[in-house]
Amino acid sequence: MPSKTEYVHTLNTVVQRYRYTGEFIDSHHGPQHSGYWSSVVYINNMEYGNATGRTRKEARESAAREALLVLRHYA
Repeated sequence: MPSKTEYVHTLNTVVQRYRYTGEFIDSHHGPQHSGYWSSVVYINNMEYGNATGRTRKEARESAAREALLVLRHYA
């Protein structure tokens, strides 16, 4: 499994290798100073992972990890 901060990079590599289309949809919830981020990963217009985090990067990394597990790229 990649290190905690490399899931987005690894997912992007997999998406490019197999010529998929991938995108993240991010949204912020709550007050600006104490809210949280949610991120959803879509690959070929299907949801493959979603997660929340204190920062957008944290939410994206967790969602990318989930997507990689669903894709069985890292079992």
